[in-house]
Amino acid sequence: MSKDEIREIAAIVGGDNTYRHFVRRINKEFEDADEERNANVYVIFIESGSGKRIGFSVIGSSPTKMRFWLKTFKEEGWVPRDFLMSQNSLELMYMYLKPGFRKKGYGTELFARTMSFVKSKKADEVYAYIGDRSKEGLDFYKDMHAEIISDFSDSEAASALLRWKI
Repeated sequence: MSKDEIREIAAIVGGDNTYRHFVRRINKEFEDADEERNANVYVIFIESGSGKRIGFSVIGSSPTKMRFWLKTFKEEGWVPRDFLMSQNSLELMYMYLKPGFRKKGYGTELFARTMSFVKSKKADEVYAYIGDRSKEGLDFYKDMHAEIISDFSDSEAASALLRWKI
């Protein structure tokens, strides 16, 4: 992921107050990560019918992070002690679509492009941790056939660990 891609992400998120913290967080992750990790973070954009970018997904490949996740998930009881995570896993770090374009097929297309990219990287699995104020995102991923490894959702927020086997 490059600084130009982060600027493009910021332009897409724009004035969406629900996600105003998002651009700061992704920028901080980019700055805090080492050069090797940033080289393994990819952005997939989607455009509207008029060609304007309206959404994106961010996919990351970090074996170190995945080993840390697996250790933590086991220690926290999110997964059984015998749970295995492929060494060739990717993380769906972020996926965002401007509110006015949701529920019009763009999200499904973006997700399909994302999974096509994942397949081109010859990954075995994709993991995502979802933490959101609404259940809309989690419902979308369920529609995209996510396997729910652990669901911590409550009446106020959606929170879950998801997996797609490729």
